[in-house]
Amino acid sequence: MAILAKHPEGPRYHLLSRHLVGRSRGADLQMTEPTVSGEHAVLRWTGREWQLQDLGSRNGTIVDGRRLASGERVQLAVGAAIAFGQADNAWRLIDDAAPTIMALPADGGEPIIAGNDLLALPSEERPDAVAYRDATGDWVFEQGGESLRVADRQTVRVGGRDFVLRVPDLIAATWDNSSPSPLLAALTLRFSVSSDEEFIALTAHDGHHSIDLGARAHHAVLLTLARCRLEDRKAQAADRGGAPLETSEGWIYQDELASKLTMDETHLNVAVFRCRRQLAEAGIIGAASIIERRRPTREVRLGVSRIEIVTV
Repeated sequence: MAILAKHPEGPRYHLLSRHLVGRSRGADLQMTEPTVSGEHAVLRWTGREWQLQDLGSRNGTIVDGRRLASGERVQLAVGAAIAFGQADNAWRLIDDAAPTIMALPADGGEPIIAGNDLLALPSEERPDAVAYRDATGDWVFEQGGESLRVADRQTVRVGGRDFVLRVPDLIAATWDNSSPSPLLAALTLRFSVSSDEEFIALTAHDGHHSIDLGARAHHAVLLTLARCRLEDRKAQAADRGGAPLETSEGWIYQDELASKLTMDETHLNVAVFRCRRQLAEAGIIGAASIIERRRPTREVRLGVSRIEIVTV
């Protein structure tokens, strides 16, 4: 996530997709310097890059030593030096990554930033609630087996604390089909399982990629959900005498899944988060949808339909 830092050694601010700078109460980066206008400038993510626009400020905006014309818009790169109103009100763009969802503790403290568009609250070690972008591009908040779409500045309560969600005001990036990153929906999951099921290794592959995800304890969640899909597929094919309906296969209530795995729902939430995080860190596009939820029920299922299970 992009960071704008006061130069040379001042506070750092994570940038929203549209970040207003000025002295007004509505500014995202609120300044007190009298040379800064109420709405002085705005930084904006275009989907490809960061831009800065002077908003007709009285004392101007300087980027890399050049004073911008009133209303002028310029592209920013890492290291860009920016001054608002006067030369010694100096800032620097030290990170130009795309914006993502973050949570601001209502009682103060550092913001909690999503990693790979996956936000865990109150922490990754204790993911009682998770926010992520779903397959339709909407931001979804999951807690207690239920999910809802969220909007910018929405307040949520997790672990006895209130958090204000800051949600990027932009659509999901268009997936480039020439990208080296694999798309979750195009993958086949292959489970290699020992006879005692103490060992569950997972690989994901398509026509261009083969990703070794190793053997992890949380793969038991994915394996159980994979078996639910395969069992439903077999039963539907027998009942219908033909191809099953993919949209109806594999759904299971969360408490039933926890019972099958002999764990409570708190530990199940941790395992689900670890599944999503592992796939996201492997560079898989849409990794959070590895576990799907069906609103308004508490049903979940594996988000991949192509499945192979072998005993090793």
